[in-house]
Amino acid sequence: MGGTKIAAGMVSAEGKLLAEVRHPTPHSPKRLIEAIAEAIAEVRDGHEVGGVCLAVPGNILATENRVIFSPNLHAIEGIELKEALEPKIGLPLTVENDANAAAWGEFRFGAGSGVNHLVFITLGTGIGGGVITHGVLMRGAQGAGGELGHTTIQATGPRCACGNHGCLEALASGTAIRRRAREVAIERPGSALDSLASTREILGEDVTRLAEEGDGAALSVLREAGVWLGIGLAGFVNVFNPEVVAIGGGVVEAGELILDPARREIMLRARSPSRDLAEIRMATLGAKSGVLGAAALARDPGSGEYVLGDP
Repeated sequence: MGGTKIAAGMVSAEGKLLAEVRHPTPHSPKRLIEAIAEAIAEVRDGHEVGGVCLAVPGNILATENRVIFSPNLHAIEGIELKEALEPKIGLPLTVENDANAAAWGEFRFGAGSGVNHLVFITLGTGIGGGVITHGVLMRGAQGAGGELGHTTIQATGPRCACGNHGCLEALASGTAIRRRAREVAIERPGSALDSLASTREILGEDVTRLAEEGDGAALSVLREAGVWLGIGLAGFVNVFNPEVVAIGGGVVEAGELILDPARREIMLRARSPSRDLAEIRMATLGAKSGVLGAAALARDPGSGEYVLGDP
């Protein structure tokens, strides 16, 4: 589930996407439930299905299978999803946070396959994340754990969409890069970034393109975002002691322009031996990570436990 689209997929036990459909997301609760059920019916047609996992954006109360707060999809808030959907689809339903599902997808089939301890971060409009330790998806007491993007890394920093100040999301996400690009364009008159800003709204891909072309102002925006990202990741390395930190999402299309300063901050701020073990990797599944992870979680609607070497 997303603020703009519903993506449903039929996935084999080996992580092969057998069928896929995409539909626009309705923004009324009744129509939203109908659209989810329709997408499931469409994608399962002709296949034998064991269960469904619905990966939802926002903070969830897992014991009640409902979303407490979703900044980009208010229509889903408060619905008891299992009760509303299971009679319509005739299948057992699991509800999971979308970033947790994507983390599980990378763990089972992508950049984290082959390890038992993974931190996954997705850099997009916002920042999501998930943590796997000892092969178990960390959900917390209520299913709301793993909100890595809302870790405070600068107490007096810019206001985040969650209402806090100085969250990692407010400093290193695509939204943060666009905001900082507008500010730097004013601070650096005559730069290519300034010239573009005088004609239209600056997009994240504009910043990356101008940085790749050598514009100093655009380069400084990405370096700054990379530094903040590294500060956040260093904390996660210290707390979770992962074997791999996998980074996905549209923002990582900037590649080493962001990742290089992030790695430097990790080396400066994370503690040995954790920093010496952690390998920073690009996520490999792209937009499929959520669907593949949700399907794998549908096969294990309990704790999401997986021990390296299991089928």
